Amino acid sequence: MDRRGVLAAAGSLFTISAAGCAAFESEPDDEDLPEPVVEDVRVPAVEHVDRDVLPPVESIDAGSDSDREFAATFENAGDAGDAAISLYLLEADDDEDVLTAGAPARVTVVHFAAGERRDVAFDDVAPEGDDAYYLEAQIGSVEADVRNDGEEGLVEVVLTSPDGEPTGKRRTLELDADATETISFDGAFMREAYDVRAEAADQ
Repeated sequence: MDRRGVLAAAGSLFTISAAGCAAFESEPDDEDLPEPVVEDVRVPAVEHVDRDVLPPVESIDAGSDSDREFAATFENAGDAGDAAISLYLLEADDDEDVLTAGAPARVTVVHFAAGERRDVAFDDVAPEGDDAYYLEAQIGSVEADVRNDGEEGLVEVVLTSPDGEPTGKRRTLELDADATETISFDGAFMREAYDVRAEAADQ
């Protein structure tokens, strides 16, 4: 056998073997990653309950430009949590057939227990010629408990929309092994179902 051929073959085998070791060592070890589990998602469902029509519009007496109180009754049919209550002041158009409103005149965040029913009022608000008003409730916060069944590391928690798509709300946190942390995403969000997804973040 040609000695030069043997040496060349041996050199090629050594090169392939070394490359294989390098590739193997660069693969991530899944056992070293966190394994986040979303244990519980809490979403309040607060609704206006003292009127049967939506939106629950109330007239404002003509000439009522002084400060007054605007109030409505709300009930939480979901989990305990925050609701964002907005006051809208509406103005009639020239034909007085359509009422229009811009941004909320006032917004307040109110905590509701599960099943709680309560009145919410806005004081010292001047209508300034507006013709009607209504109060609207939206989700003020979505909470979730995230548990780590893996190793310590970074976890990305994402709030998903009603159709399951990720929203712009996300949090990255470092979780110890076997630790559980409560995450809150602040609204306001529309009155729909939301969910929370968690996964190991890119290390």
